[in-house]
Amino acid sequence: MSDALCCQAPTGIPAQPASSALLRVHRLPPLRPLPGGVDAFFYGLLGWFRRLPWQRHHLAQKVAHLDGYTASLATLTDAALQARLHEHRAAFALDAVRAAGDWGPVLAVLSEAAWRSLAMRPFPVQMMGALALHDGLLAEMSTGEGKTLVAGLAAVLAAWHRKPCHVVTANDYLAARDAQMMAPLYTFCGVTVASVTSDMPPEERIRNYQADVVYITAKELLGDFLRDRLAVRRSQGAAKVPLHRWLGVENQRTEPLLQVRGLYAALVDEADSVLIDEAETALILSAPRENQGSSEAVQIVCAVADTLQEQVDYQIIVKKRIIHLHPTACARLAEVADQLPPLWRAAARREELLRQALVARTFFKRDHNYVIQDDKIMLLDEYTGRMTPNRTLMAGLHQAIEAREGLEISDVAETLAQMSFQGFFRQFPQLAGMTGTCREAVDEFWRIYSLAGLAIPTNRPVIRQVGKPLVFATEEEKWQGIVAVIEVLHAKGCPILIGTRSVRASERLAERLRSRGLTFELLNAVRHHDEARIIAGAGELGRVTIATNMAGRGTDIKLGPGAVERGGLHVIITEIHDAGRIDRQLLGRCGRQGDPGSVHIFLSLDDDLARRFWPEPVRNFLKALVRRRIWGGIYLVRFGFRLAQRKAEQQAFQRRRNVLQMDRWLESALPFE
Repeated sequence: MSDALCCQAPTGIPAQPASSALLRVHRLPPLRPLPGGVDAFFYGLLGWFRRLPWQRHHLAQKVAHLDGYTASLATLTDAALQARLHEHRAAFALDAVRAAGDWGPVLAVLSEAAWRSLAMRPFPVQMMGALALHDGLLAEMSTGEGKTLVAGLAAVLAAWHRKPCHVVTANDYLAARDAQMMAPLYTFCGVTVASVTSDMPPEERIRNYQADVVYITAKELLGDFLRDRLAVRRSQGAAKVPLHRWLGVENQRTEPLLQVRGLYAALVDEADSVLIDEAETALILSAPRENQGSSEAVQIVCAVADTLQEQVDYQIIVKKRIIHLHPTACARLAEVADQLPPLWRAAARREELLRQALVARTFFKRDHNYVIQDDKIMLLDEYTGRMTPNRTLMAGLHQAIEAREGLEISDVAETLAQMSFQGFFRQFPQLAGMTGTCREAVDEFWRIYSLAGLAIPTNRPVIRQVGKPLVFATEEEKWQGIVAVIEVLHAKGCPILIGTRSVRASERLAERLRSRGLTFELLNAVRHHDEARIIAGAGELGRVTIATNMAGRGTDIKLGPGAVERGGLHVIITEIHDAGRIDRQLLGRCGRQGDPGSVHIFLSLDDDLARRFWPEPVRNFLKALVRRRIWGGIYLVRFGFRLAQRKAEQQAFQRRRNVLQMDRWLESALPFE
């Protein structure tokens, strides 16, 4: 099954002369192979060494005397402070600060600049995080520790090297918000800043890419990189343009480049989301092509799929998410082969369409994997809970879903260029990142990206209380238990945040609370228009908020008056995800900056992880143990869920490796340039 994601190539970009200098910027070095065998063992040891606490102690020493330096700057005028900043910027351009190792004055002026421009005085741990990013590390900072400011400080240092810096965020909303929020700091430090979002026209993209610091999502950054490479290819040897002009030949076709300054440094916010979760699929730049009978073929094959029976005509391999056709299914398909358009009559083509139709019916659920909006299929990002309007599924899978839902079948897309996020970010000369949840994937970060994880201490002690998961036999019993806990907490006036795994689950829980007379706010991919207002009020007394993973990243829920006395924000996790990092992102919404908070986790033997990894007889046996409230059975279920989660994470890692290997294969077999 191919589930690579597509985005459309833009048209109508104004003419812009190409140059050999710009073209060199858009030709990254070849992908280096991953270490293997003995090399992999010793490379892993190197990563382990870089993660040792000595690195954290080294950063702590650099910021140990920061207050003393900062005190001497309080009497300076803004003009005098900016003159100091200009001096340090000139020193950074020559790399003199790194050579001398004297970071005290630099960090002091940055701290004072942040205070005067943003009214935010960086904590020592935030300065440690900024230095970790500047040193090319992966900083693990707990939620609520002010990572937005940390990224801003690190981006200033990167921009002072006079090379392009891109701050990569999890979504367009965060890219625009963070660029606007940090703009006063950048202006004060003599650095230009801009953001690039998916709805931005090409002319504005070209202009914004010229800024010193650009906030952008990984999809937009890689998509524009591929568009620029396509422009280079279509220019018919654009590297020869200067020669053609010298010879007086002006019929050479040139196309504009979007990323006019090229690529050098990338600071990745929410690095586990961008570099791990997004990396399971390659980004494909595509354009619609003539239908060639695909709509008719998909409809005929989907009708055949509806007549087939599991185990009799096909077998579902749940763990690998693939379909194995039996001879009876192939024979049934052969009966209608004459009805198919000529291009789709070959056995291999029609059988692949049938597999995709069965995959769509088996693994893609409405309001879980996608929603229908304006009579179009909108895919949902499981890790962020948001719609992805520019994404489509490949190899006829998207068309199979449209046929099943009775929608107009779209044209099959033609692949113009593709690249994985791993292959793209592995080639950056300078790469760093930060996230609140990286410890589960520190080995992968090191093996794939050469990023060593480093835990940055919290500014205040964490007093969040995380209860043991509550186990239920069935999904219905679990939802009853969730509603009971919500009613108890709501009666006390506590603010409650309830995290669900899908749009459908959030809507069903909303119906249950509505029938109990409870008022609530609902936030999901369909009901996202009031997102800022809902998040802003989620910490108020008596507030009940139901949300998908949209509330799990990049959201800062502040407690209202009296909420601390009620135990802070209470987070309810209704179903754990394939990756434990996603659950930790949600529970991190409470207990921020020393605030109290509690987490309630609910499990049932009908949850997705249990159904995928445990055979039906095993689940029935465990259900009997849970109903009798046998402690050993409950412990066994909790342990089993942890194992299933690890197994799911291992399978996801293997999928990401396969995507990266495809990059290397395409590079060797079908060179881009």
